[in-house]
Amino acid sequence: MRKLYFTLFILWFIIACSDRDKVPKGILKREKMQEVIWDMVNASEFLGGYILNKDSVDRFAESSKIYGQVLQFHHITREQFDKSYLYYRQHPDLMKVILDTLSKRQIPPEEIYKPKQDSVKADTAQQLADSAKIIVDSTRKRIPKKFRGK
Repeated sequence: MRKLYFTLFILWFIIACSDRDKVPKGILKREKMQEVIWDMVNASEFLGGYILNKDSVDRFAESSKIYGQVLQFHHITREQFDKSYLYYRQHPDLMKVILDTLSKRQIPPEEIYKPKQDSVKADTAQQLADSAKIIVDSTRKRIPKKFRGK
């Protein structure tokens, strides 16, 4: 009887410690689902900000088109996405990991609105300063010492 309990305990331990991120066949892996959801969120932002606010736009057609492009980009079908999304919604512990990762990936507002330094202007200004120094140095060598002031 002890052997049976010991065997059941070991079996339970192995099952409990197995890979929790393992998903059934036909379900997108966690990393792939993260990428797809991230792109879906960005597509939604694009639609809301630039496409759907126009009166002459067929909202359903445009949304389907943009979301279809996201799925096509990731080489998955609508059915695969829907099945995977349903699976992750039914497993909140796995969905939490995905959403937490996406929230960390989000760009903070201060980074979005932070003015970028124009590297072309900085490089051009440095080149002008260097060329002016070269011109001054080269003219100094050509002027005879008696006219230089020292």
